Amino acid sequence: MYEVNSPLHNLPAKNLKRVTSYVPPNAYNVLEDWAKEEDRTVSNLVSRIVSEAVDAYLAKKTTEDEPSSN
Repeated sequence: MYEVNSPLHNLPAKNLKRVTSYVPPNAYNVLEDWAKEEDRTVSNLVSRIVSEAVDAYLAKKTTEDEPSSN
């Protein structure tokens, strides 16, 4: 089973998995500006965004899988 809300910052780098993705230049520019605003790298920002999206997906899936009380 997957763990919801597993903080990325608590994992040693050796335990992280690498993902390569291609984005349009305008999306990258936005990510770059966003990362600068938060004083982080683009890679770290994207990792945080993906982690938050996975947590939201798993939370939604968990509530959908719960039996209804009707």
